[in-house]
Amino acid sequence: MIALPPKNKRIAAMDKFLPYEDELGALIQGRATDLYDRIRRININKLGMPEHCLEYFKSSHSSRLFFSIETSAHLLYRSIKMSGKDPDKMILMDYGAGVGTLYLLAKMVGFKKVIYNDHLEDWQKSAQLVAEAAGIAIDHYIVGDIEDCLTGIGRLGLSCDLIASRNVIEHIYRLDLFYNAIHEKQPGALIYSSTTANKNNPASVAKHILWHRKWEKVYKGKRLVVIQWQAPGLSAAKTNALAASTRGLAGDDLKEAIEEYRRTGKMPDPSVYGSNTCDPANGVWAEHLLSEGEYRTLINEDVYHISFEAGFWDTHYTSAYKNKLCKLLNWKIRKGGKAALRLAPFIYVIASPRQNDIHG
Repeated sequence: MIALPPKNKRIAAMDKFLPYEDELGALIQGRATDLYDRIRRININKLGMPEHCLEYFKSSHSSRLFFSIETSAHLLYRSIKMSGKDPDKMILMDYGAGVGTLYLLAKMVGFKKVIYNDHLEDWQKSAQLVAEAAGIAIDHYIVGDIEDCLTGIGRLGLSCDLIASRNVIEHIYRLDLFYNAIHEKQPGALIYSSTTANKNNPASVAKHILWHRKWEKVYKGKRLVVIQWQAPGLSAAKTNALAASTRGLAGDDLKEAIEEYRRTGKMPDPSVYGSNTCDPANGVWAEHLLSEGEYRTLINEDVYHISFEAGFWDTHYTSAYKNKLCKLLNWKIRKGGKAALRLAPFIYVIASPRQNDIHG
């Protein structure tokens, strides 16, 4: 049985984080309100966070605190409901958590264990500083990519029920390897991700194309350096052409493409990536836009049920006009169907293990 939070008079005086009136909704609503109050009381500037982590937390979370916690609350509610389990019987990993609110709220909701992950140590230390300042004890912090993370969980002897992420999957270089690794080492985990790289939404597509063009100028320069080092005998024209054609490649894939060109004169076709581009040094995509069909190709449908759900708009801007428009859009999104995905500012990409038979 889920333990309900104590009544808080401030809940009625503020907007609700969740529209759901069931037991789980009441639990998460209470904990979300508590977390909101705790973070508001923290002097973020005095925690000793690295400057880049501090600025990110301010711009993406503390300055939009209600929406940050609201999105965490919705993700937890939806994923717990889909799992069919009580949170106190579940182990959750917040993958690529950065300095956000999902791992904090998950612990307050009462998950059996909460595992924080990020691939960089300064983000992990910053996240721990925020958690400690808020009086929240996270069970485990693991630094590293998916393989490091899964190895660490294995050493702890834990089996995840839920692997959640917010705005992470659009940056992962090889999503097929990501899902395969989870299936191999944590086969029972429901993988519930949200991403603002929503290819269903025309406005999102236009925004991301501009974003890709901006970053491609940087990444092409990096590829030029790699090509000049690996194939120093190429002319400037050929080097430039090869740099353009290797968009979307990183690491060993980039090196192999350069070597293939040296041997055969064959250049890769970057059109397969649409406008997408990634950092050749580490493979991090500049918000990889993928269609539902592309997700289904990358995620193994033999072992996962794959589904997509629409997110919602922030209704807590300083502009009353913007809030009114976003409320109208959310009303239309709640009607469901393909129109919901086209209007949503972000989507959920859900991979539920077939072995768990969540969908019957």
